Amino acid sequence: MADVKIRKLDDRVARALRTRAAQRGVSLEEEARRTLSDSVAKKIEAFARRASATRAATRRPKGKKASDSTSLIRKDRDAWG
Repeated sequence: MADVKIRKLDDRVARALRTRAAQRGVSLEEEARRTLSDSVAKKIEAFARRASATRAATRRPKGKKASDSTSLIRKDRDAWG
C-alpha cells in the first residue's frame, strides 16, 4: 500500500470530503480513499467498455481469413515510383 500526502487541497474540496465522511461515519482519510478508488475504478471500467466495443466492431466474421496486406503495400509503393 502506498502513502499519499495531498498538499494545497482546495478548502471547498476538503470541507465536502469532511462533510461526506461525517455523514457516512468514516474518517476523512477513509472518505478520500474511497473517493479516489471509485474515481479510478470508473475510469478503468469506462476504458474496458470502449475497448470491448472497439474489439466487437472490428472483429472479423468467423470463417473469413485475414487479408494479406503485402500486395496492397507493394501496389502503393509501386504507384509512388
